[in-house]
Amino acid sequence: MGLAASQARLLLLTARKSDLEYRAQQITNTEMILAMQTEQIAREYSLKISNQAVFYQDPSGEQLSTCLSASTLLAMGAGNYKILEYSDGNWFEWKSDSANNTTTERLYTNDEGKTISEAIWETLPEDEKATYHASGTAQYTPANNDYNALELLECLQNGTLKIVNAAGEDVTLSGNNNFYTGYYTDDDAAAEAEYQTKTASIQVKEKRLQNELNQIETQQKACDQEIDSVKKIIEKNIERTFKVFS
Repeated sequence: MGLAASQARLLLLTARKSDLEYRAQQITNTEMILAMQTEQIAREYSLKISNQAVFYQDPSGEQLSTCLSASTLLAMGAGNYKILEYSDGNWFEWKSDSANNTTTERLYTNDEGKTISEAIWETLPEDEKATYHASGTAQYTPANNDYNALELLECLQNGTLKIVNAAGEDVTLSGNNNFYTGYYTDDDAAAEAEYQTKTASIQVKEKRLQNELNQIETQQKACDQEIDSVKKIIEKNIERTFKVFS
């Protein structure tokens, strides 16, 4: 191989090595993205299997195996509990049959100008009720026609819903009452299946990338060996050329 041909071959090999290095870098970046996706999937899975909901324990001490939606809570309470929803600066009684239909509720105002909805007025002691007088009506549209187990707890925690008992007292989930929070397991199987599917897909991609990276490393080694060989040929050609003209 002549000097010019060897030099051309060296340039081609160098360009090929650069291409391989660039592709290897791309694969490494993709693997980092897949690692972050795996972490995100694991985080989502952890949240789904650790989410909580509202449960009810009857006075006999028997724990119900199903958690409560807003409608089942009212049905189970048989008039002993009400759900109030915060809307337009006041609390209105949420009813499971209201189904996104706008209802009209009376308003009551006291001598100090404080206005409350009928749902709140009914929770007041009789002597305090007497300080209010009917002052008009307000239209109220439920934000949801029902709140499932997860939504109910979320709304109770963020203050858009609250539960009151027959005496008009606010019911808390941490107080001495029949309500408590527990782990919601109904969606665990679906969360597990989703997690396994997504992680399996990522593992297939990672395996494919690793195989490609191994091939690139093999090609890089072969390329390095050929570059060394061509360099030696060039060195010998240069050496012979100087000997001829010396």
